[in-house]
Amino acid sequence: MESGGWGPRRWASHFNQMLNLANPPDRYRFDIGALAMETSRSLFPEDPITKVDEEELDGFAGALVPSKSRTKWGIVYGTGQSRGRRRFTIAHEFGHYLLHRKKYPDGIHSSEAGIDGRTKLQIEREANEFASWLLMPLDDFRRQVPPKDRPDFDVLGDCADRYDVSLVAAILHWLRYTERRALLVVSVDGFVKWSWSSERALTTGAFIRTSRGPVELPPGSAVGQELFTPEARTGVDHPTGIWFDEPAREHSFRSERYDAAYTLLHLGDERTGGWVDVRRKTSP
Repeated sequence: MESGGWGPRRWASHFNQMLNLANPPDRYRFDIGALAMETSRSLFPEDPITKVDEEELDGFAGALVPSKSRTKWGIVYGTGQSRGRRRFTIAHEFGHYLLHRKKYPDGIHSSEAGIDGRTKLQIEREANEFASWLLMPLDDFRRQVPPKDRPDFDVLGDCADRYDVSLVAAILHWLRYTERRALLVVSVDGFVKWSWSSERALTTGAFIRTSRGPVELPPGSAVGQELFTPEARTGVDHPTGIWFDEPAREHSFRSERYDAAYTLLHLGDERTGGWVDVRRKTSP
């Protein structure tokens, strides 16, 4: 069996159909490492995956590595990852194996941004798409959170638990299909580290550009004031001029594990303004 011609969604659909037929009791929390090794031995006996293990990876979150003989492959994930994060990393590297190993016989190393699909590299986006569709089947996810819903961290956290993935993975998957204007903002020490907008938000100018350097958090926001209260997590309504030149509903909390703050922003159905440059507003 050749992998050429099958894209990430077709491969994910293939395995989901197989899992649906088997209907294991842990349907959405299956052992992804075992699946990768068992199915690769069956589908590609000439160069299967024979190892899935944790290793110290300097500057990388995961990797697909060949044996010296080039007849076996291994998947490795960086140390210290949560169970959900580790599971998604393994699925991502399995995607590289299915889609890219022939083109990259020396293996592939993936950064955290690459595994999340937050990169322009096509192979990383394809591996992310495979992992997302395999671990979080879109038909089931959409039943949990319909495209027009405005979920909070609790709802999306329930999805992360259901599919045994990280909260970030669940939120990014939702942002890629929602019909709402929404953003995820990850910040450290008062500055935006990275953000991701839904398609409707992006195409209507609701995004935060971090490629040109650090972006200061809005001082009037809950996360900008480090107000990590139950109310901030549940949702705080802001008027025009705090996050964007339009009203926004902010959900924020801080993760001690990752030393970062996570903010989910819900905007209105129609675009009314753009990003508020807090540096401009606070300059003398």
